[in-house]
Amino acid sequence: MGPDQLQDIVDEAARVSGCPVTLEDREFNLVAFCSHSRAGDAVRQDSILTRRSTPQVRSYFESFGIARAPGPVRVPPDPDRSLLGRICIPVRWQSVTYGYLWLLEDGSPIGDGLLPELAATAGRVGVEMARRSRQRDDLGWKIGDLLSTYPETQARAAQEIAESWSLSPRTPVAAVCVEAAAVPLNAWRLPRTVLAGSGEHATTFIVPLDAAHDLSAARSVTRTAFGALASSAHAVAGIGGPVGALAQARESWLQARIAARVAAFRRTEHLILEWPDLGVHRLLGVGTDAALREALSAPGVARLLAEGGADLVRTAAVYLDEAGSAQRTAAALGIHRQTLYHRLERIERLSGLSLDSGRDRLQLHLTLTLLPSLGD
Repeated sequence: MGPDQLQDIVDEAARVSGCPVTLEDREFNLVAFCSHSRAGDAVRQDSILTRRSTPQVRSYFESFGIARAPGPVRVPPDPDRSLLGRICIPVRWQSVTYGYLWLLEDGSPIGDGLLPELAATAGRVGVEMARRSRQRDDLGWKIGDLLSTYPETQARAAQEIAESWSLSPRTPVAAVCVEAAAVPLNAWRLPRTVLAGSGEHATTFIVPLDAAHDLSAARSVTRTAFGALASSAHAVAGIGGPVGALAQARESWLQARIAARVAAFRRTEHLILEWPDLGVHRLLGVGTDAALREALSAPGVARLLAEGGADLVRTAAVYLDEAGSAQRTAAALGIHRQTLYHRLERIERLSGLSLDSGRDRLQLHLTLTLLPSLGD
């Protein structure tokens, strides 16, 4: 079956029934829907706009026993909830529920005579969803091997994944690391060739690229992952640089993790950073945190951090970011120029460094830039 087969089946169910049709997985994530001249009700509209149903909607519909029903279930209209009537047909294969086919009765009710044909359509959907779910699960397990430190293991995993993709092992890829307390991923929204592996606090994607230096596909997958998060959720993402073959994915993955770490310390909601844009933060990839912390340590800088307070540390960072321009620094901090000069004198006294010395300024700037990303 082609990649658009699920959409084709949904369109066919809409043609047979004459009703708006949506297909959701068992977690109530939207998989496919048909276009329709009538708007339907708010639940259908929200499902299409947000790509999933709310926990309240899910609980309401599950109260009709759809998870255990052997066949189609009629859900009556509920004017108090502004809900139209609908028919839910569980989508199963070998007694495993993969989702639900919803037919909205926004015109005349669907006759019982059509239900056997629609149930058979749901059966075809179940076969395809089971096949695609199994394939994605199988490939997901191979991510660990692909990101192994052993080249032989990487090469073997790359060959197995490429055969399942029907793509060349020399296909360029990039890694994406999304960090959040929970990433409720709707896998049906991802291209079928994207590998996804989830941990407790992060999800890793390996994304085939359209061209060797084009990260557009990786950016699209990142936006899709963010779209699955609640608006109040805090998440950051790092996108690794492109690599020329699937077996080299570990290199991009390590870069993506560093980019995500830097994004996390910037404390901005839904921030995405890419390895090619990290600048000096790429140095975080050249050694362990302990080794980098040791390389950055200097008694004077440590004294400034310990005794200077937030105002002095921020003043030093902004002054160095602004290339030593007193005018731009004072404007950025919202302070008088004389206040700035007083702070700069205190910074020099505490640190023992001269802000007129290029070497001293480099040491202080590197430390203030990189140290926060190394944690405590």
